[in-house]
Amino acid sequence: APRDGSTPWERILVSDSLRQTPARKRRFSDPLPTWPASQEFRRPEPMAWSQFLADAYAKPSNVDWCEANYVTLDWVAEAWNTFSSVPMTIVAFYGFYRARQHLPMCKTEQRWAMAWGLLGVVGVGSALFHATLRHVFQAADELPMLYCNLIFVYLMLEEGSGRTHAPRKRWLAPLLAAAGVVQTLCYFIFPTVYAIFLTSYLSVIVWLVWRSTRLAWFHPDATPLQRTLCRTALIFYLGGSALWVFENAVCGVHGEGGGGWPLQWAHLHALWHLGACMGTYHFIEFNAARRGAALGMNVRAGGGASMLMPLYVIHELPKIK
Repeated sequence: APRDGSTPWERILVSDSLRQTPARKRRFSDPLPTWPASQEFRRPEPMAWSQFLADAYAKPSNVDWCEANYVTLDWVAEAWNTFSSVPMTIVAFYGFYRARQHLPMCKTEQRWAMAWGLLGVVGVGSALFHATLRHVFQAADELPMLYCNLIFVYLMLEEGSGRTHAPRKRWLAPLLAAAGVVQTLCYFIFPTVYAIFLTSYLSVIVWLVWRSTRLAWFHPDATPLQRTLCRTALIFYLGGSALWVFENAVCGVHGEGGGGWPLQWAHLHALWHLGACMGTYHFIEFNAARRGAALGMNVRAGGGASMLMPLYVIHELPKIK
């Protein structure tokens, strides 16, 4: 007898039960398999908004500029780039205030509020972006820049609308809105491809520069005030753009150490902010001068004594003789 006390027959039965037998095909009449309560399928709970926002905020931006991070201030990533973004919002408020004062059609044409408002949003988004270098605030900076360009296209193509303020091209606003939707979708579908944003932005900028230059110097109804505003806008904007291109050619957009300490202390990106701010301001005023002339108003300039009091456009109703 075996030492465990079992009989040979018992050992044969145990070994047969351990043998692997081929699985029988399941018949239609067989009951469906049941799962233990602990293994039942449960639908995952939706992510809480707080977790979603935390994950969105944690995602870093896909660009980094020449300025050294967290050097000037411990709690601001790029201090110079951050504080140089604030004047955009201040200038936007100033421009809208002057427009409400001196442009009669500003109360009936929403295009001017949208132009100045989006410029202010760009300033806020740019400050948050450079202060944190987070992708969510990068979108808050770059998407309003694209929308600003679309508003500027509308200003230029609708400058000749009739005195009743009815849009001359009723298809233009829906078309530009659709373009904005496409740009937004491409921006979020390809979040790591910075070239998509640059292509969308620069292609419209090239057209705006070409169109404004043509209207200011080669159009028969151009005035000296329009040329002055357009010239000032181009000097500021293209000058700042040249600094931006040089900085990125040396440093690139993916690191602060590419240009070494000279470009980290040059703060060329901050100067680009100031150039883009004043260039955009004078560009909107240029469009206001064009719009006033198209409506048959007397257009003259105000301000211009200093950088703190830049030129602004005044519309006056023509005197009836």
